[in-house]
Amino acid sequence: MAILASQFPPFVHVQPTKADIPFVDLGVIDLSKYAEGPEGLPARLALAEELEEAVRTQGFFFIINHGYPQEKIDSLLALSQAILDLPQEVKEQHLAGSLRSDDDSFADPKKLGGERGAGFKPRKYWAMQRGVRDNIEHFNWRDLLHPALMHQHNYPPIVHEHLEEVAEYYRYLHFVVLRKLCVLFDIILEVDDGTTWKLLDVVENDPAQSGGGFGRAMLYHGMSAEDEEKTQGTWLRGHSDGSAVTFLTSQPMASLQFRDYHDGQWKFVGYKPGGLVVNVGDLLEFLTGSYFKSTIHRVVGPPADQRGHRRLGLIYFCDTKPGVYVDPESLNSPKLERLGYVRPPGWEKITTRQWAEFKGKSFGKAVVNGNEGDEPKPFYIAGRLAERWHQKV
Repeated sequence: MAILASQFPPFVHVQPTKADIPFVDLGVIDLSKYAEGPEGLPARLALAEELEEAVRTQGFFFIINHGYPQEKIDSLLALSQAILDLPQEVKEQHLAGSLRSDDDSFADPKKLGGERGAGFKPRKYWAMQRGVRDNIEHFNWRDLLHPALMHQHNYPPIVHEHLEEVAEYYRYLHFVVLRKLCVLFDIILEVDDGTTWKLLDVVENDPAQSGGGFGRAMLYHGMSAEDEEKTQGTWLRGHSDGSAVTFLTSQPMASLQFRDYHDGQWKFVGYKPGGLVVNVGDLLEFLTGSYFKSTIHRVVGPPADQRGHRRLGLIYFCDTKPGVYVDPESLNSPKLERLGYVRPPGWEKITTRQWAEFKGKSFGKAVVNGNEGDEPKPFYIAGRLAERWHQKV
């Protein structure tokens, strides 16, 4: 992979905090230890054991030594900063949805909305506690795994000009990093090699038959003191991801927290330079009958020595194929059956496409998020909690 020097000013991350923050001890999957072939089986078994501990207890883990050059990631962050710093009047010509989540209707499946659609999500799109609205911008890329389709969206010229560079990164995540994880998932679940990947593989230029999802550059501007007091320091409300697996570039700003499945406490996620933060999403929780945990996470204001800086990261929300029924029957894992992780009676059958559509459009709506407390109001999709706060149904 040739490394291209960025033509844009670099995004400057804040320095790691000196505050005494008790960062949680997350599992670390070192992909440099991954080995193919029969001779690599002991290495894969060892990695699968480490991964199983992470996905069944915390739902979060780090990946290090993934193989994608940091120089290229830095260039993509510089590009993302340039995109998100375009004039407001330009951004409003390329919106992913409406200006407010409440205006993106559940009734129109052709419009994906600001959460999942291609283009910009503006600030104040999402409702939060006590009448506050978010101060976050993001830009979504779609169809990056499909060369003939990825230019079809209403993007500004700067995006079209650099789409190949962006697509290269997300294709690497999908076809290299995710595929290795799928091999390890198969080992964990005691299913044939390739079982999980079949739910996520790609038919080029045919999204309806492909796993995938979308890429995102997400920029946090911070909040006013008044709004932050109302949200008790929360910049992005606690939620679970509607994806199967989510990949995030590790960032030094001490803001990302997840809600521990066992004790209900918020835990800070630390920083691994050059690493990826990976979390299980709802789809993978459903497919494993909640053996893998789609953990609630949020972003909060950083400590004092990191204030006054923006937070920018690259995210990949990866979904299973649109027609996959997201229940344990789709994996047919003898291990899950032996351990009793089956579809609960209250879960109606639902596909990836149906879950993604309703979950994506429910996020940030005032009817769900306009309450006083930390948790959103309970909202069910096909008998399943839209946000996996309790992981009981």
